[in-house]
Amino acid sequence: MKKRTLDKSTFLLFFIILLIIGMIITGYFFMRPDILTNTFKKGLPLKILFLVSDGDDLKFIELFLYHPEQKKGGFFFIPPHLGTKIESLDRMDRISVLYKKGNITPLRKKIEQIINMDIPFYIDMQVGNIIKMADLVDGIEIFISNPVDVEYEGKKILLPSGNVILDGDKLEDYILYEEPNEEEREKVWRKQKFLQALLKRIGEPGVNEFLQEDIPFKFFCNLLYSNISRRDLRSFIQEMSEFNTEHMYPGRVEGKVYLVEDKELLFPHFKGEYLKMNVKQLLDTISSEDAFDDEVLTVTLEILNGTEVNGLASRTARLFQSYGYDVISVSNADQGNYTSTIILDRKGRIDIAKKVAEIIKCERVRTEIKSSEGESADITIILGKDFDGKSCKQ
Repeated sequence: MKKRTLDKSTFLLFFIILLIIGMIITGYFFMRPDILTNTFKKGLPLKILFLVSDGDDLKFIELFLYHPEQKKGGFFFIPPHLGTKIESLDRMDRISVLYKKGNITPLRKKIEQIINMDIPFYIDMQVGNIIKMADLVDGIEIFISNPVDVEYEGKKILLPSGNVILDGDKLEDYILYEEPNEEEREKVWRKQKFLQALLKRIGEPGVNEFLQEDIPFKFFCNLLYSNISRRDLRSFIQEMSEFNTEHMYPGRVEGKVYLVEDKELLFPHFKGEYLKMNVKQLLDTISSEDAFDDEVLTVTLEILNGTEVNGLASRTARLFQSYGYDVISVSNADQGNYTSTIILDRKGRIDIAKKVAEIIKCERVRTEIKSSEGESADITIILGKDFDGKSCKQ
């Protein structure tokens, strides 16, 4: 009798322990704070790493920065062939070697190290799932400036020009195809336009409401590999309905390509310091109340290299583009020995020229109207020896 009583007591105790453990686990998942949702509530900037991959083949990476109070955001393109020291392999290699489907933690940690910024969230999208995602929302609208008619990897790619709604298969073509003489910035911009169009589609009223319904929402979540909880993903979808995706800041890694052990690796300028600065500027810009407005959208810049430093004008162009300015011309100045940087107001808008000058801390600003029949920039920036790639030395 004592043995039977002991057995019943032990069983009851074991049952109570299991019940308590179950309550703790349930409480953890249903009562724990949703980090992304709290980020929105506190008005803090959101940082998400978007990855597009095909199996273990990483196609491209975009760092998405978004400020919930300012409703402004930006994409910073990080190429898979970005060169860096891979400690686990003890060699220089592409960052893409760290990518594994279902486990992007090593890659994310390396990117955090490179840009000197924490990235709490990631969303990994397989190409096949992007096709399903596009079809789920009845296609994604993208503006294509010129019709596409190319042969790529044995497949004929045909895309019309104008505002086109692309279904899943056509969207895959748009994302992945390459043209023989296409400039790198055009390839990058096309990938950024895809994500911009995707977020815009998610935010459209009818689609936004549809995706928050239980069945479509579950299907949508199953298309993503992410460390964002489902409740947080629902908050993210809702937030995209308030995001003006037309005001999107573009950014990308600038550097030089070198051949290392038969692999082309892109190494950032200034040993990566310029890269860190650009990402920080992008974050500062979307967090600012007045850095981005309709006035900025209408200002065009011409940047001239008045020094003997190769590529200085191109790198400076990316800096101003991260602030939302439209750089329509990059070239060398009439001479390469300018001592001081000069900002020239070409259209009688000296106040705007001074705002441009503030970005690089340039004190030499003057009006010099340029009359021409063709297209000309509103502001001309002539870089001098006092400009170190970030600001003018006083």
